[in-house]
Amino acid sequence: MLTTALLILTLGNGGAIHMALSEAETMEDCEAKADVVGQVLTGAGYTIEAMRCGETDLALTPYKHGHSTADMRWHYHVTLKGTDLGDGFVLRPVEADACEADSKAMEYCTISAQGPVGD
Repeated sequence: MLTTALLILTLGNGGAIHMALSEAETMEDCEAKADVVGQVLTGAGYTIEAMRCGETDLALTPYKHGHSTADMRWHYHVTLKGTDLGDGFVLRPVEADACEADSKAMEYCTISAQGPVGD
């Protein structure tokens, strides 16, 4: 089942790209969340690599604040569609050290504290 979600990519320690996914009721809700989250993250000193609203069939555990470095154990390949917030994304889990990304194609190898539901 497809759900609407906000994908957030931030620059982490050592250049790693951190990925977070937050469900939204609608695309309008997603875009409103992106505005608020962007302000909060920027105000807290985070570097936002990208944000996109889109639909995904991949269900992840809910985002929680205050995770440790050890919690960042889930790896995902992310492809951004277009350059605008509402252009969407493709997200798929990958094995650690098995991700290849083409930056020219707006692809990223990311890590996250959010795991696939059921794992």
